[in-house]
Amino acid sequence: MIGASTRHVDPGATLRIHSSVGREIDKTENSLRRYVMGMGVDPALVDATTKVPSRSFRGLSRGEMERFGIETRGVHETPWFAYHGPVGEFLLLKSVTYPTGDTGDEYRTRTVGLACSPFHPSIRFMYQQELTAKESRTPPMIRAKIGDSLFNLSTLNLQKNLIEKSVDLEPRQLQSAIETGSFEITEMFDQSMIKTPSRVVRFSTFGLSSNIVALESKCASKSNPSQ
Repeated sequence: MIGASTRHVDPGATLRIHSSVGREIDKTENSLRRYVMGMGVDPALVDATTKVPSRSFRGLSRGEMERFGIETRGVHETPWFAYHGPVGEFLLLKSVTYPTGDTGDEYRTRTVGLACSPFHPSIRFMYQQELTAKESRTPPMIRAKIGDSLFNLSTLNLQKNLIEKSVDLEPRQLQSAIETGSFEITEMFDQSMIKTPSRVVRFSTFGLSSNIVALESKCASKSNPSQ
C-alpha cells in the first residue's frame, strides 16, 4: 500500500496491520522503518504493527491513516527518525510529501538526512527527491538555506526518477539551522527546458537537537577508533 507515490484508500476499504514473523525481527523492523519513512509515512506505523500478534490483525481507523500519512493528502511531514543500520551506520532522517503536477493529484516525497562526513567534525547533509517523469529529463538545481548559510548541493546519485544531493556542514551551521527552526530547500528548474516554477520545501528541525548529540558522538568515535 505505501509503496506508491500517490495513495488513496477507498472509503469502504479496511486496512489491516500485524507484526512480522521470523528471525531477526528487530533488524528487519528497523530497515522497514527507514523504508516507510522514505515513502513519506511515519515510522510509528511499524511500531503499531509490532503490538499486533502475527497471527492476528487490527484495522486502522481513518484518523490513524491520516496521522501516519498512509493516504497522500495535502502536505505530510514525518518526525525525525534515528536509523541504526548495519556495520555501525547511523543516520537522522525526515521526509516531507507534497502534492505536485498541474492538477495537484500526484504526490512526491523529499527526504533529508544527516550522517557522519569523512571530513570530521563536519556533518553530511543529504537531500533526496522523487522526480516526476517530466522533471527527470531536466533535474532541478538544489539550493539549501541552512541557518544563515546558502549552499548549492552537489550530486551524489542520479537515477531515472530520483536525485540525491549533499553538502558538508560545520557543527555551528547545523546548530544555526536548529535554532532557526527549519531547513529550507529551493528546487530551481531550467526554464528554457521545463516550465516548472521554483519550489521551496521546508523541513522542521523540531526534535532534531535531542538526536544531534548521539550523531556527533558517533562521528567522533569513527574519526578516532581508539575512543
